[in-house]
Order: sequence, then structure tokens, then C-alpha cells
Amino acid sequence: MSIEQTLLDLEEELWRANREGDGAFYDKVLRDDALGVSKFGVYDKSGAVKLISINDNPFTRSKMSDAKVLLINETAALVTYKTDYTALIDGTEHDFTALATTVYSLEDGEWRAVLHQQS
Repeated sequence: MSIEQTLLDLEEELWRANREGDGAFYDKVLRDDALGVSKFGVYDKSGAVKLISINDNPFTRSKMSDAKVLLINETAALVTYKTDYTALIDGTEHDFTALATTVYSLEDGEWRAVLHQQS
């Protein structure tokens, strides 16, 4: 499998974990110093794992489109895309669209997320 496909599959798995409240998957994939940036602010790995595990507003659907993978070098890459998703908020489904980018680092043979940004 190509690096590009591996990273796209990993990104899809992160969305699956988000939908299912699988914080353990986030704990495995995020590097210890990973950061996230969204309209809600900046968060670190422990904050992301906690947020996903609690799953207060579960995502019921997510779909990536217009994905591009940029290989920076043999051990660094980024994935950028548009995502349409539905979140269950106070019992009501709400649809959202975001542009997202995740930066990855290859460490000990495994791709780890270093930064995730959504706007």
C-alpha cells in the first residue's frame, strides 16, 4: 500500500474512532506532544483523548472529500481535506462542514499525528 493510501486510511480511522468514542485509538495514534487547533481553541493529546472518550456529542456520520496528501520527506507528511459530518447535540442531529489538515511523523515504523487543525 502506498504512503498516501496508508495516511488516508489512518485519517478515516481517526474519524471512525471519533464516531465510536474510541479514545484508545487516539491515544495510540497521536504523538505525545500532539496538538489540535479548532474554533474551540488549542488542545493537547490528553485533552483530545479525553474528549473523544467522553463522546458527549457523538458524530453519527462523517465523509471526507477532496483529500490531498503531501509528502514532505520520508518521515513527514500532511493530509488535507474537506469533511462533512453530523453530530448529535442535545438529542438533535446537526450537520457541519470543515476543512481539516493533519500533519504526520513516521516514528519507529508507525505514522503518528503531530498536529490536527479544523476550520
